[in-house]
Amino acid sequence: MISVSPGRVERVSARGWGRHRTIGAAVRSATPGATVVVAAGLYAESVVVDKPLRIVAEAGGDVRLSCSGGPALILRSGPVEVSGLTIDGDGRTAVAVDADARLTGCRIGAGAVRVAGRSVAILRDCVLAGPGAGLRAADAARAELDGCTVEDVDGVGVAVGGGASVTLAETTIRRTGKAGLQVAEHAAAVVTDAVISGTATAAVVVAGAGRLRMRGSHLHDNDGDGLHLAGSGPFGDWWRDPDPMRGAADVPEPGGDPGGVSVVGCRVERTGGTAVALSGDAHAVLRDCAIDTTGAAGVLAGGAARLLARDCAVAGSRSTGFALRDTARAWAGGCRVTDSAANGFFLADDSRADLRGVAAHRSGFTAVHIGGTAVAAVTDGEVDTTPECGVRVTGRALLALDGARIAAAGQAGVRVEEGGDARLRAVTVNGCGTGIRLDTPHRPLVEDCTVGEIAQTGLEIGEGGSAIVRSSSFTACGAAGIYVGAAAAPLVEDCRVERTAGSGLVAWTGSAPTIRGLTVARCAKNGLYLAQGCRASVSGADVSGTDFPALYVGPQARPVLRGLTIHDCDTDLNIDATAAPVFDAQPAPDAVPPAAQAPAGNTAEPELGALLDELNRLVGLDRVKQDVGALVKLVQMVKRRREAGLPPPPMSRHLVFAGNPGTGKTTVARLYGQILKALGMLSSGHLVEADRSALIGEYVGHTAPKTQAVFRRAMHGVLFIDEAYALVPDGHGADFGQEAIATLVKLMEDHREEVVVIVAGYPDEMDRFVATNPGLSSRFTRTLTFDDYTAGELVSIVEYQAAEHRYTLVPATLEALRLLFEDADRGPGFGNGRYARRVFQRMTERHAARVADLADPTTEQLTELDPQDLPDAALDR
Repeated sequence: MISVSPGRVERVSARGWGRHRTIGAAVRSATPGATVVVAAGLYAESVVVDKPLRIVAEAGGDVRLSCSGGPALILRSGPVEVSGLTIDGDGRTAVAVDADARLTGCRIGAGAVRVAGRSVAILRDCVLAGPGAGLRAADAARAELDGCTVEDVDGVGVAVGGGASVTLAETTIRRTGKAGLQVAEHAAAVVTDAVISGTATAAVVVAGAGRLRMRGSHLHDNDGDGLHLAGSGPFGDWWRDPDPMRGAADVPEPGGDPGGVSVVGCRVERTGGTAVALSGDAHAVLRDCAIDTTGAAGVLAGGAARLLARDCAVAGSRSTGFALRDTARAWAGGCRVTDSAANGFFLADDSRADLRGVAAHRSGFTAVHIGGTAVAAVTDGEVDTTPECGVRVTGRALLALDGARIAAAGQAGVRVEEGGDARLRAVTVNGCGTGIRLDTPHRPLVEDCTVGEIAQTGLEIGEGGSAIVRSSSFTACGAAGIYVGAAAAPLVEDCRVERTAGSGLVAWTGSAPTIRGLTVARCAKNGLYLAQGCRASVSGADVSGTDFPALYVGPQARPVLRGLTIHDCDTDLNIDATAAPVFDAQPAPDAVPPAAQAPAGNTAEPELGALLDELNRLVGLDRVKQDVGALVKLVQMVKRRREAGLPPPPMSRHLVFAGNPGTGKTTVARLYGQILKALGMLSSGHLVEADRSALIGEYVGHTAPKTQAVFRRAMHGVLFIDEAYALVPDGHGADFGQEAIATLVKLMEDHREEVVVIVAGYPDEMDRFVATNPGLSSRFTRTLTFDDYTAGELVSIVEYQAAEHRYTLVPATLEALRLLFEDADRGPGFGNGRYARRVFQRMTERHAARVADLADPTTEQLTELDPQDLPDAALDR
């Protein structure tokens, strides 16, 4: 508290009624502690105060102090009190405060209040208005504004820099040419019940290591962002990065002074830009805040920003409600986004977020979009009313969705595509175009989910997909309950499909789903529709009340059906004459086994035989086929010895695949995983592909979490690391690859019964790679060598491709192909099978160009590939 001791009174009157005609003369004459009483009038002077004084306007008088050549009032030592004066400077500085000073009921215009050094300035009920006005605090100074107004300023309203601190209470800042409040360097500001409006840029800017505490304030009608946080002081030790895939952790709770930026109980409305924008290394807590009608996003965090948002609401944003990008990290609990013109929640790049109890209503685009390599957990969330998807995972993003409720999505309730992956548990999807669509090479999990009132399909598994679907129900779908795409091989276990306008479960061409404990009831078409070439394995299914035959088996389909029960259907079966289903009326032991348990007895043998047949049908690879056959026999012997109570012989399931590009390494790895599943050694057998970019981080501490995340995706399946030698580039011993390898070796030890790891690459490079780490050499003791394809084998690959696409190759074309492959340059990087497929693609292109001008081509002309369709020369690799 500033105080001035009672002393002599000096009186000032411009008209000569007092002892002094100027304020400066009175100040010079006054003794320390005196009071200078100034009568009404205009005083054109620059006053320097270098002693403790009180300068007050006479009651009822209008006292104006003005100086056109510099500061009107300079306070050099204190304490000093100034009350009731109107002070106008020269447009640059009106009051320079280097002492403890209190200004009460003053109006400062055409200049700023400048506080420097270690001085303290307290302004109560003051108005700072006009060009160059406002408050400037620097060095280690401290300023307090209580009940003040800062307005019509052509620059920043209140600027705090250096190590200064400012407290604003019940203060209004409006109509500024730049920011309303700017906190930079190591400065700090505490703002309570303030109103900031009409700024030409952001209402509040925090940069450098600035710190801000804002409570109960209102930011509105600003042309730029509401809060623009380009940096901030770091958070306290309470902050931890979210680990969305680990789950179960509470939203952190800062105690005391959390550091960074804290905004509590504030409103941000009608911004020209983003309401709250974080970039750089900004750290912020938002609590109980309301955001409405923003010109851009509601909340946007980029760079390396860290954000905790609790119980906040974003409404009417013209872009996304809540967005993360770059390497930003966020926790959000109880936050709501409504009526956003774009996405409700959006994650991109390598961001991470843990979202608890959030909601997105009436989004213009997908309500929750996760892309890039972002990782997100959404727990107990609520999404409704969007013309696109409720939740969409794309790129190489990863999502854990637990207890969410999704409704009224025009496209899919949940869609996972490209290289995305997801775990869905206890999710409810209602009233959407499609319930859940999984179109990804990974193996997403759908468990304990409820899907109903769907316009199209309840669950779609895209071509080649291998999802795990457990304990879920699909009701009242306009098409199929579950659709399994071509060549897909998912696991569907303990699920129920009821009241669909199409078939209960459709397994499309060439698919091989494993179906256990499925109930299908009251479907308008078939209960199970197994299309051409389907190799489904069905155990313990119950089908009833279908309008079409309960079971349809298409041409060349070879399903295995155990314990199938059909009742209350007009027609039981419709089986194509070329189909070869295998029926077993009695359920196999443990027909619906736990995921980690293989079926008892020999129930896996039909599936194993089909997989080995598929392996043997591959072109070439004779040595690989022999090695895999030997491994199968070894695994079977291990099982038998265990069943007999004997110790198993030593074996390593982890493999090195050594071979040039295009020799079928990925294809064999996928089959190997399915073979181990059929043998009961893996519960899933799915394949997760990775390379250096998927495992190695961009900065210290980033590699281990990336490697762990990829490894978790491969649990109970196969992790296939292509070009594994790139983890340790030759001559780069300090690369982060060593950290990835160390992490991988530890995970392989911790989960040695749950994952098979296959590393692949050029033979010589793989020898060097395995030798770089003792842990690798002790775990990768078996190498499968993939020989280059011969010219005849490459011709066979083209023949297979032609048959798949219904082309024919005349003998002359086959001979020309053989010569082409014999003459091909087989130097480093030769593509083998990929090269053959490119040759076939080029042939179809040349064929199309050749027959395009024919007026009425015959079927023979449309399908026959002639020697002239071959490329003129060997293709570039």
